[in-house]
Amino acid sequence: MKKILFLIFIIPFVVAAQKPIKPSMPKAEKALREGKFDEAKAIIDATVESEKYASNAKAWYLKGLIYAGIDTTTNTAYKSLIADPFPDAKAAFEKAYSLDKDKGSYVNGPNGFPMLTDQVNAYMAQKYFEKGLNAYQEDKDYAEALKQVERTLYFVPQDTSILLNAGLFFAPSADEHQKSVDFLQKYIDLGGTSSDAYVMIFSAYRDHIKDNEKALEIAKSAIKAFPGNPEFPKYELDMYIRMNKLPQAKEAMERQAAKAPNDKETRYFLGVINQQMGSNDEARKWYEEAIKLDPKYFEPRIAVAELVYLEAKKIKAEMNQLGITADDKKKRFELDKVLVESLKKALPYWETCEKISPDDEKVLDNLYSIYSDLDMQSQVSRIEKRMKALGLY
Repeated sequence: MKKILFLIFIIPFVVAAQKPIKPSMPKAEKALREGKFDEAKAIIDATVESEKYASNAKAWYLKGLIYAGIDTTTNTAYKSLIADPFPDAKAAFEKAYSLDKDKGSYVNGPNGFPMLTDQVNAYMAQKYFEKGLNAYQEDKDYAEALKQVERTLYFVPQDTSILLNAGLFFAPSADEHQKSVDFLQKYIDLGGTSSDAYVMIFSAYRDHIKDNEKALEIAKSAIKAFPGNPEFPKYELDMYIRMNKLPQAKEAMERQAAKAPNDKETRYFLGVINQQMGSNDEARKWYEEAIKLDPKYFEPRIAVAELVYLEAKKIKAEMNQLGITADDKKKRFELDKVLVESLKKALPYWETCEKISPDDEKVLDNLYSIYSDLDMQSQVSRIEKRMKALGLY
């Protein structure tokens, strides 16, 4: 009998403990301010589900804040309240905006004055960005880091600093190269002025997305946006060459050379293009213009040396085709004289290259060959010794 009475005695308290939570925006907001997310969530869920507050913009906005707070709190005790709060937070914010899209403030700050929505967005963006930064720097979880930065941009979609970081670091690290392009293009459209944005978009299109036309397009845009940048014309040239559009490459470099009379690299590239198009005389002219601007510029130096050496190589090839007839022997003797003169003509160019880059394998190989053909044994020994020291012989 006592046991029955005891049960009867405690039943009212059990029922009282299980009674439904009453809707209340003030209580939900108070619990949010105190960081009691479990209490805040329970109250706000009941509030937005009630008939009275189902169409109340502030109630839905509070739900968004509470769920976003659960998502970004460092208190692990609240992480089990919901697996991924952000989708619910976003849906709640969108509901609030749909009910009152022109409202500049939904909640008050700690001082009791209205807190502008832009201020709240900036605060939430900072919280999500901190999560992303931690995932990026500490956990090396680049996919998670990108997800958090995308959530950051929900609150501040036109923040050029976040867009730039998302495009330059977070998206590429997560191998999301199209997203990188999208972030950076939006950054540019909003007035962003970092040349790095163009570099990354170019790299994404050329190396990862494999869209040469888009890569060429962004290279041209970069030249227009940064006319004084000497690197972007090289990007344009690179794409023309990759796409086998040598006439367009030549035209682009000629424009650049006309604009920059002291640009040695443009002149060197014009030499390369003309040589690839079979215009060796024109190529040599541009190489020599580059050398005039910088006598120690190695690339055009070796390019000229190779062009001059071509004549000797052709003569040697012709001699190697000759047989053992009397006429062939006579012709070989005559060609040998021409070869010697041709080798003597080429030699100074290669010796100049050696002075600029004494360890270059191609330079040493060609000097060894020329010295051998000219029977300059002391020089042959010198080159042999050098090549052995470098592990090239």
